[in-house]
Amino acid sequence: MKYSKFAAILTVILFNCYFSFSQTKAPLSIQKELEAAENKMFDAMLKHDMAFWKNNVSDDYLTINADGVMQTKKEAMADHAKAKMFEGLSYKILDRKMRLYGNIAIINGRSQYIMGDKLMAEVFHTQIWKKEKGKWMFNGWQGTLTKEAAANLNSN
Repeated sequence: MKYSKFAAILTVILFNCYFSFSQTKAPLSIQKELEAAENKMFDAMLKHDMAFWKNNVSDDYLTINADGVMQTKKEAMADHAKAKMFEGLSYKILDRKMRLYGNIAIINGRSQYIMGDKLMAEVFHTQIWKKEKGKWMFNGWQGTLTKEAAANLNSN
């Protein structure tokens, strides 16, 4: 029993060390590539741009949205009701943090969705990007309403 606990603890420590040391700060050139890909993605999402979905989103894409819905690429492409939700909105990206693990990039940040001069929603997000054939492909999204945004929705 003692040895099992020791082995489990050692495994966790080694696992954490491996991922801590394999993570690298993205070089400036890759940061710029990812920022461009991210801006293209946000623009495309607000317009429900099918060409973007076909050419820039991985087939194994998965999203978990702030509204509690999880969708595959195929389901997200077919969700025209959600697409209408974004009509007329603009966005701001704040607090961006990028981490690079080989050909996988993880971007965390905060995004604001604005209609005219009114803040409609604010989301903490995690994006996953995968470099395939020399191109950054959007591979995953997870969004959570910020505490303030959730409070505003509940008070309306």
